[in-house]
Amino acid sequence: MNPFIQKLVDDLKTFSSELLLPGLHATQQVSTDMGTVASTTALLKSIDFLTNLIPQLVMELQTTDSTHKFLVHYTPSPKQATFSRRPNDYQLDIAKRLLPAHWLRILQVAEIDLRPLRWLVYLLELQQAALEKVHTRTIKYIDDSLLTQQGQSSYAQNDRATLLNMRSRLDEAYAKLENARTTLLRTVQFKLVPSSNLPHPYPRSAAWLHLRRFAQQFIKPKEYLPSFLHNLLHGTVEIADTPYLYQRWCGVKLLSAFESLGWICRDDPTGALFLGGEVRLYKAEIELNIWIEPRLSRRKAHPSGFLCKEVTETHPDYLIVTPGPSGIDAFILDPTTTSDYEIRQGKAKYLDTIEAMSMASVAGIPVVRNPLRAWSAAPLHTPHCELDDSEGRTGTIPMHPLDWSPVPLLEWVRDIHNYALAWGTGKMLMDDN
Repeated sequence: MNPFIQKLVDDLKTFSSELLLPGLHATQQVSTDMGTVASTTALLKSIDFLTNLIPQLVMELQTTDSTHKFLVHYTPSPKQATFSRRPNDYQLDIAKRLLPAHWLRILQVAEIDLRPLRWLVYLLELQQAALEKVHTRTIKYIDDSLLTQQGQSSYAQNDRATLLNMRSRLDEAYAKLENARTTLLRTVQFKLVPSSNLPHPYPRSAAWLHLRRFAQQFIKPKEYLPSFLHNLLHGTVEIADTPYLYQRWCGVKLLSAFESLGWICRDDPTGALFLGGEVRLYKAEIELNIWIEPRLSRRKAHPSGFLCKEVTETHPDYLIVTPGPSGIDAFILDPTTTSDYEIRQGKAKYLDTIEAMSMASVAGIPVVRNPLRAWSAAPLHTPHCELDDSEGRTGTIPMHPLDWSPVPLLEWVRDIHNYALAWGTGKMLMDDN
């Protein structure tokens, strides 16, 4: 993995490992040695590993590690049986002859040690508890993202399908755990009480020894996860493609810049950074909204208060909505991993393709309100922002992970900070940090 991607991975994982997941975007394969595995990926893979192994574990326990005992069974059939020694198992026929009514059969039955099965139930319950936490969190991410994936384009439909498929994967994990429990129940025909004690003696068959190699991952996933997944995933894992890792990295830095100026985020922004959605920031009773990857459709209202014009649909990375003189105004940041000037300058398109749903008034005449700024962020090695026009409506913020300075981004965010406070409170707070 090259240093650029490794830095993105390290910073995103510090914020939340979920930001490494592909989500709605393209993917790439990287080494698991580099700490690139998201917690949800790890959990789903470990559930697959355990539930796929359980039928083999049960079969080996029945055939290899079971003990045998003999049962005495009385039967009316002489097949594979001997004469009974109980007097009441004989009766007289019409001719007064004493004939056997029941025969004695000695049955050899396998007796399964319940201790390994009880330990398996314990491992399944650990997986169940972890899945419930992930499910609650991820379903909220998906539901919030679905609100932003409005539109009838094929892109919008594909994104909605991807979100629903993510939900299905979680449901499938629940089903796998339930099927595994059913397999254990059918083995003993009664409820097994879970036990955290490693069974002693431990079964010596192949599948059980294989499980023991990785059992600590289920019990202490944070400590044993890297080596487990490196073996399980054969050294590679699928994560988001580099442009989307960079986009999320820029989003984390953007939120950090606002927080350094005193803006407070009351909810976890991970879901919005991961799948798109809204992040609300507050300061001095003023609300500022950052819409991440909103899908704005032509002539169709969006919860942000903005819509698309001239084209069917547009999809900026970060739409920052603030108080303004006529209601709300917008600032746009759209990261790119290229330093190409024409591509960076192309972000200015949002100045013309996005407008507020409500009009402003100039001299009593209604006028359209477009975003105030539409800038790019790019991995440039420069110490300050670059303007692309004399009014500063468009330009580039240098944001290089390997040559990171927070100053240019902070200066750009400070303009938004001042604008929001000015129109939110009626006065300009130029130096309020």
